[in-house]
Amino acid sequence: MSRSEDIKTFLLKRRARLNPEDYGFSKNNRRVSGLRREEVAQLAAVSASWYTWLEQGRDISISPAALTRIAQVLRLTDIEQDYLNALVFGSGSSRRTHDEIPREVMAMVDALDPHPAFVRRENMDIVYWNNAAKTKIFDWSSIPVTDRNSLKLMFIQDDYRRRLNDWESAARHTIASFRAYYATGNHPAAFKSVVDDLMARSAEFRTLWDYHDVSKVGAGNKDIFDDKGQLRHYTYTSLEVENNPGMFVIFYCQRVLE
Repeated sequence: MSRSEDIKTFLLKRRARLNPEDYGFSKNNRRVSGLRREEVAQLAAVSASWYTWLEQGRDISISPAALTRIAQVLRLTDIEQDYLNALVFGSGSSRRTHDEIPREVMAMVDALDPHPAFVRRENMDIVYWNNAAKTKIFDWSSIPVTDRNSLKLMFIQDDYRRRLNDWESAARHTIASFRAYYATGNHPAAFKSVVDDLMARSAEFRTLWDYHDVSKVGAGNKDIFDDKGQLRHYTYTSLEVENNPGMFVIFYCQRVLE
């Protein structure tokens, strides 16, 4: 898992998804799907050699304007373009993260009970939770510390997997968010250890990881079976701790379906 390899794979897969006819090119005589490298270069007004070097992950000089034009040709979403910018230019952040959880953050998470809430790092490690989260979401204290990670839980914990009403959708969304956080994160080794572990332990993860989806949603809905087997419908929100970048409080509020 390296940034140069991520750039290469991301651009290749996004290029392959495009329909040449949408850009005025013929689909005939193509050995692979999507646009050719030289076609992307032509549409983005850059040289074919330069774009090839970019897609190969080489260390080249890149202007933000040129990368924006490429993103437009590839029809990237705003989140995908942010992801590509972070891979190419770096996160642009010199903020330091702190390992210690602020006491006021723990107090807030505890005070949110009976609503589930927990603290998660940017690589999706779960580091603190209240009692409601333990009973209604998952009991992280029952598993090894090294497995207390939202992405890992999707693939290596059958108990957690059974609690999700739509596992595949949740798994793909979690992977896509993980990729987005990885691109902007300050500690690549923390992300790499998660990926390496899952690559060795889960064939399903290897398959979904290869899709190279990227997204980041700070709020949404999720349906989860609690420890009694009751299906609960939640709206969740993610809030970053201002004085501790890379640390997030995740808060669940039960919603009533009409």
